[in-house]
Order: sequence, then C-alpha cells, then structure tokens
Amino acid sequence: MMAPFWIASILLAVATINHNNNGIVQADILYAGIVYGTSGNNTPDTAEALDVCHKYGIRRIRIMETDDTAIQSLRSMGIEATLGIKDEDLPGLASSYEAAKSWFETNLKPYVPSEFVVNYIVVGNKVIPGPNAMYVLPTVKNLQQVLADNNLTQIKVATAVSTDVLRTVFPPSHAAFSEKAQGDLIPLLQHLQATDSPLFIDVYPYHYFAAGQIRQDFATFSTHKAQYWDKTLGYWNMYDVLVDAFFWAMEKLDLDVKMVIGETGWPAYGNGGLTTPELARTYNQNFLRHITAGQGTPKRPYTYREGFIYSMFNENDKSTGIDQWFGIFYTNKKPVYHLYFPYRKKYGRKGKSEKLFNTTG
Repeated sequence: MMAPFWIASILLAVATINHNNNGIVQADILYAGIVYGTSGNNTPDTAEALDVCHKYGIRRIRIMETDDTAIQSLRSMGIEATLGIKDEDLPGLASSYEAAKSWFETNLKPYVPSEFVVNYIVVGNKVIPGPNAMYVLPTVKNLQQVLADNNLTQIKVATAVSTDVLRTVFPPSHAAFSEKAQGDLIPLLQHLQATDSPLFIDVYPYHYFAAGQIRQDFATFSTHKAQYWDKTLGYWNMYDVLVDAFFWAMEKLDLDVKMVIGETGWPAYGNGGLTTPELARTYNQNFLRHITAGQGTPKRPYTYREGFIYSMFNENDKSTGIDQWFGIFYTNKKPVYHLYFPYRKKYGRKGKSEKLFNTTG
C-alpha cells in the first residue's frame, strides 16, 4: 500500500507543486479544507479528528466550536485552523475588550504562531439574522483589536451567514440582502471591507435540487454548457449562481468583501435517490476541481476562492434526515466514498487526478 500521503491532497488547491522522494505530488498552498462539527453522540473527539486529518494529509480544518481540547490537539500537528466561537459566547465577548483579551490569552496566546497556525476566527455561525446578531460586530472589533495588540493581524476575524440573508438568488443580479438581515449585516460588511476581513458564506446547491428548482447536473457541476443566463452571464452550475448572488447584493451597497466558502457539501444518505454516496462524491469532487481551477464565477472570473467541505463526520444528533449524513468519513473514521484531487493545468498536469481515498482498505 502507498504511504498515507497518497491521500494527502484531499482538500487542497495548488500554487506550487513539489515531488517527495517517493514521487508523490505534494501541494504547497491550500485553498480548501474540511469542517469538523461535533453534533453527534459518537463523533470522534477533536484529537481523533486531527489524527484522521494527519493520516490523510488534510491540512486545513474549520473547528465549529473551539474548546481547550481542540486547542491542545492542534499543537504541533501541522494543520492550519479556522476556529469557531460559539453563538452563546458572543454577548460576553462583545461586552468588552477585556473579555476578548481573556479569550485570546486562554486559547491562542500560549500557542500561536509557534505551535500551530490560525487563519480565521469565525464569530458565531449563521446568527444573522437573529437574537445574537447584534453581538457579532462588537465581538469582531474586540477580537481584531486584541490580535492587533499582539501583532497577529494575519489572523482574520469573520462571521458566517447562509443564503437566508438574501431576498432571492434567481437571477443573481436581482439579489439583495433581506430586510431582517440588513440592520446588522450592512455595518458588519462595511467593517469587514475596511479591515480586509472575509465573510464566510454557506453554499448548498443540494437544497435547490431537492426542492425541484434545478436539475441534478446543474447542481453537481456536471453540465457541458451554460444552462442558465442572467443577462450576458451564462451559468454552468448552481454554486456560481449562489456565490454571484452575494457579489451582486454587496455591489448594490458599493461593497466588495472577500468571501470564503464556509460550508458546502452533499448528503450521502437521508433522501432516497437524491442522496447517494456517488452523488455526494460527484458534487464534492467537482467542487474541488472548480476552486482548484481558478475559473471564478461568471461575475468574477479567474479568481481563487477558499472553501470548506461540510462535513468531516456524519453527525447523528442533527435533525433526522439529510443533516445527519454530510460526512466524508463515517464515525468509525473510514471514508464514505472516493475522492480525487485534480492538479492545476497551469503546472502541466493536464487535468490528471490523483486517487485520494482507498475505501477498500
């Protein structure tokens, strides 16, 4: 059997390619990672999850709820982290600089950047709109100030939203932020732009397919020509429609905030023939190809976008149905399906893929 690194590039996008002594291609710069959630009574703990990442060469992880176990497990693992702050912690962190400083001194100061790398801190998850929305911006500001005072401005502070903050996505040029979201979201976006910080967005073409609004090939990046037109912009897939809807909504406010795909994925079970391991593999594989290729979207072509596939494990404490079945791994840490990594044609790979998961052992 090949060394574990033959799975290594599961969620990577390549900027420079090297070869190790075994001739296995390695990627130096990463554009994608995996989301680690813990909504399951049998979900492997953070230490086990990071061991899985290490085994399979996954070098970026988004940890939804940061705690001491997560922090200690990250130490000296060589895995870049995006750390989530729990929704219920926002009121306290928003209340004062000292509260944010205390969080930083407990969770990051002893270890960053000497023992592990943090790329982003995500303040709350889809709390806009909602009762905790008012706490997002002051929490972001407090944490940014603490990071600046400790010469760690390379760590960006963000929040995550879903397409629920949009009035519509069809056509994307008609997209605008909903009245419920505007009050808290617009000042936040203005601040994110001013501080060169990103907005994490959730993008799930599956939901539009399951609702009968789009075809399967359009949902899974499997078309061979543009299927939907918005004026002069031709769309080959629903993912681009959703990303561009955010671009259009921000443009109407004279804003241009960097976006990271905070979550995307496809359930392997839970809704009959609409959710199979093969469909999940197809979507996630094509998502990796899409962001690796640097094609951007019709509105913003030729751009790279970072992203995280949801989720690392199936989570049985989620609501019954598809939400339990987004995992790339079963909770016994075996892969659910094969994935392949396509290298960028720019570097002479001509679309050749490297096998990542050997589910047969």
